[in-house]
Amino acid sequence: MQRRECLRALALLTLTAAIPGRVSARKPFAVHQARDLRRGEWLTSDTLLAELVGAPAVIIGERHDNPVHHRLERWLIEQLAARGMLGGVALEMLDQKQQAVIQGIPGVLLADLPDAELMALLDWQRGWDWSAYGPLVRQAFQLGVSLQAGNLPRETIQSLVMANQAPSLPDVIARAQRQAIAEGHCGLLPDSMLDGMLAAQVARDRAMAAALDSLPSIPVLVCGSGHARRDIGVALYTESAPLCLGLVELAPGQDWMTALPASVDDGPAFDIAWFTPPAVRHEDQCAALRQRFA
Repeated sequence: MQRRECLRALALLTLTAAIPGRVSARKPFAVHQARDLRRGEWLTSDTLLAELVGAPAVIIGERHDNPVHHRLERWLIEQLAARGMLGGVALEMLDQKQQAVIQGIPGVLLADLPDAELMALLDWQRGWDWSAYGPLVRQAFQLGVSLQAGNLPRETIQSLVMANQAPSLPDVIARAQRQAIAEGHCGLLPDSMLDGMLAAQVARDRAMAAALDSLPSIPVLVCGSGHARRDIGVALYTESAPLCLGLVELAPGQDWMTALPASVDDGPAFDIAWFTPPAVRHEDQCAALRQRFA
């Protein structure tokens, strides 16, 4: 029991340290700090939450393998819910096929299911780490808000990739998306596949935008950081103008400005950036892709 309490206290301390404003909004080191990139201002936890509460919708962009990002997402959702302002949660990690299950059973019943049963019921996809996203799914069920699938079924995505037809986009957005896709695949993706990958990316952005728009105010979408970009991502296709919050990894000693993606227009890529430590990665992700494309 004593060990369990110690671990709980350590987890709480870690999360508290990551919340902006707990030390100082003027702290010279950007890690664990949030910055409004539109106004050029560092935010405290109170001013950060004020921005969220004043938004018609919120998009949170993460690195999928960073546990700090997952904890901060849950904290933001919890804060909106505590203020009675959370309209629902949309997830990139759920697809439209799984939506029928979510709609068919009350969330309070799903929240009590053991992990194995809930994963089987949802046909949870192995590509998404349940230990990272299971708590987020349960949180939405426990809060009693709508949980909306943001992604397309895998078969639809594969079909778009195989068709290899480039979508109609402004050139500057298409170039930025192609570059992001190539970099995301460690430069190993054949150029001949880029049109199909771009088509799938845009279709997924549109699907997530539709999921966000289907929820009452204030809905929150959790997705990868590329989808969360204001200038090229989901926000281009939403009915309202969502607040785009990027959870941005900052290496020790790195200047925070160099950690931000370059925008394709005069505004920032994210409305707000919340800087976090990088995840501890024990394997070379590019090595796995090299083996796949060998």
